[in-house]
Amino acid sequence: MLGRLIKHEWKSVYKVGCLMLGAMVLVTFFGWLAFQTPMWRSLGNGRSSFGWQDIFGAFTLLLYAVLLVVINSGIVIYVGVRFYKTMYTDEGYLLHTLPVTKHEILVSKILVGGLWVLIIFFSMYLSLFLLGMSMLWAVLPDQYTMAELWQEFRDGMGELLWLAGAELGIDFGIWFWKVLFTSLITPFVTLTTLFGAISLGQLASKHRVLTAILCYVGILIAESMISSVFGSIMTFSYLNSFGAYADRSSLAAFCVRLLTATGLYFVSWYVTSHRLNMD
Repeated sequence: MLGRLIKHEWKSVYKVGCLMLGAMVLVTFFGWLAFQTPMWRSLGNGRSSFGWQDIFGAFTLLLYAVLLVVINSGIVIYVGVRFYKTMYTDEGYLLHTLPVTKHEILVSKILVGGLWVLIIFFSMYLSLFLLGMSMLWAVLPDQYTMAELWQEFRDGMGELLWLAGAELGIDFGIWFWKVLFTSLITPFVTLTTLFGAISLGQLASKHRVLTAILCYVGILIAESMISSVFGSIMTFSYLNSFGAYADRSSLAAFCVRLLTATGLYFVSWYVTSHRLNMD
């Protein structure tokens, strides 16, 4: 039955998810336009110029940054609002009458919602990468081909990471896999925390949506404070480099978020199992 729930949830979410992916493509196009102005081209030829087209390019680049934030925040907000409507409003009556467990309902929503947040998240990084390559292509001299530009980027980035790793005292190979793992898990952790805050809001007799928002903000603040405490402890620990401190601090912060999300998952399960109230 879990598979059917996941399939139904995917069908309900994918249209909005695809719409946001299309918006990401459009936003990336706007960012590319920003680097097609004469100012960027003149930088590559050793000259400087600024005209009305460059004002348009600067505005377009600002619009790109704003829309990027809106899209990435929008998918989380949409999934959270959908969770609230399908779990704690009249729309949820049918869902709660199905012969499925509350765990299956929660897991299906976390998996599908987290997957879409992950897709949008990585599309953002792809957009930023393409925009960075567009900037390099605009400012480098015209004699560079795209293949040469890519080769220069690979060589330069490899050397830069090696120097940074030596300076900070960390192995960027291990660091990369840690970042990749936490990046894959973070969307699911974020949504589980958000769903838990929404569920906590249902325990209030009035103003449940406002209570849920306040709970979520409070949870984020508490997580930040606890992570800061761990960071302070590590500051006075024996660490032989700043890189080691940053690595352990980020790991500690991730563990705090993971433990919080685990606890809030059971809060959501308890509320939907024993305190469900759609009045």
